Amino acid sequence: MKKSRLGKTGLMVSELGFGGIPIMQLGVNDAAEMVRYCFDRGVTFFDTANGYTTSEERIGKAIQGRRDEVVLATKTGARDKETAEEHLALSLRRMQVEHIDLWQFHNVSEFAAYEQVLGPGGALEAARDAVQAGKVGHIGISSHSMEVALAAVQSGLFETIQFPFNYVTIEAESQLVPLARSQDVGFIAMKPFGGGLLD
Repeated sequence: MKKSRLGKTGLMVSELGFGGIPIMQLGVNDAAEMVRYCFDRGVTFFDTANGYTTSEERIGKAIQGRRDEVVLATKTGARDKETAEEHLALSLRRMQVEHIDLWQFHNVSEFAAYEQVLGPGGALEAARDAVQAGKVGHIGISSHSMEVALAAVQSGLFETIQFPFNYVTIEAESQLVPLARSQDVGFIAMKPFGGGLLD
């Protein structure tokens, strides 16, 4: 499978990534088998989140012994430093890994939440500490708000932006994707099949 550089992270990732939501519906063994099936066919980018119930644990189980061959991304929904630190510790434990390649702030879709993440005692402080400690490689953000996403890319604080983009939801095409490219911010297409609505 073709790989691309994920913006300024420098990470080389498969152009098709694995989203961690659907495997919550499977049994533990079936979920691990699906992850391995994708990996064996060239998928090296695996994206999950602290809030995806059992997803982190299942991806972690599936990549045991092959950790160095995958780019592992997860997210925290925390807006404050203390909760973000708790989420990171939980994610590392669930996935049985010592570091996460890309840690993203999950669904920051209102400016109040965005400002809390960036402000004093905010989750960004936890992420920066984690990078210094070697627990996190790179920092990103996901959003469903175009205005917040544009601000995040322009801020220079994030190495990736994750935003809905598919054949129906094309809002990102005109401004966000070109801006991310110009800033060398890695663009991660969220819900490329419309959350299962596109066949």
